[in-house]
Amino acid sequence: MYDGLARTTNIKVVDGTQLIERDDLSDEFKNMLSVEATNNSEKDNLFSSGIFTIIKGRHIKNNDRGKILIHKELAEKNNLNINDKIKLELIDYNNNEKKMEYEFEIIGIFSGKKQEKYTGLSSDFSENMVFIDYESSQKALNKPENNKIVNKLEIYSDSSENTKVALNKIKEIKIDWSQLKVSSDNHIFEETLESIDGIEHIINIMTYSIMIGGITVLSLILILWLRERIREIGILLSIGVSKIKIVTQFILELLFISLPSLVLSLFTGNVILNIIADGFMNSDDSTITVDSLLKNNNLISNFITFLESYGILIGIIVLSVIIASLMILIKKPKEILSKIS
Repeated sequence: MYDGLARTTNIKVVDGTQLIERDDLSDEFKNMLSVEATNNSEKDNLFSSGIFTIIKGRHIKNNDRGKILIHKELAEKNNLNINDKIKLELIDYNNNEKKMEYEFEIIGIFSGKKQEKYTGLSSDFSENMVFIDYESSQKALNKPENNKIVNKLEIYSDSSENTKVALNKIKEIKIDWSQLKVSSDNHIFEETLESIDGIEHIINIMTYSIMIGGITVLSLILILWLRERIREIGILLSIGVSKIKIVTQFILELLFISLPSLVLSLFTGNVILNIIADGFMNSDDSTITVDSLLKNNNLISNFITFLESYGILIGIIVLSVIIASLMILIKKPKEILSKIS
């Protein structure tokens, strides 16, 4: 990757409030863009974290040449759209020779706001940041094939453990490290984990509260329900039906009653889940999105979750019936039969 600055001649940059005022800048430094050259913009932290989002067009890919992504505000100010052209003159501070203008075609427009560092240049603003393909950046800098510039190298791993292993191996390379810096940029991953842990904690509290509330309410309803059926219970006991069979019958009746809600939840569960998850994500400035949290959902995992939920419901029904049936289990059949009259 290559990070740098570029002058633009055929468009105007977006103005903003600067925290640093500089009087030493010539006119050529007043229309500057921040440039990031990459072979895959989709993997860039600003996009993968959700800080920037493509709203029109597509990302830069490995085989793209002469392509650019620009911010929505920059596009609106200059009436630019997909397939329009922008001319840039990239700046190489290590080489004072005049650079040629290079024309880039807009293939994507993004939105978002990054954490800005102010230096007094227009390139400080998120709206004045652009992404171009790496190969074209080297041509714009007049760099030959054997002398390309890379001032930023991103290595991706599938776990924090592999990241540490990769860092250690890189540091073992015998080169002059005085001009280089190696670091682990996993703060986005950690923020994501914190957000997920917070949501998981809230969901657990809600789940336990619903379970306790369900057991309490259902037990109270069943106590009233069993009082209405005391005659039936007495008759069953008088003909020799055991208490366990009577309790089992009540459980089976409730399970049968729960079947309509089971079918209904099968169709509405995912809809409600997305609404709740979307509410959690939009409650703060979290950089993760609902799609990234739910993208691994599939039919098998959803069905397993569905069965687990119904298993919890069965547990609530069984506990509620047992609690409500204590009046039967602790009394002798003669005492129950005497209440019939």
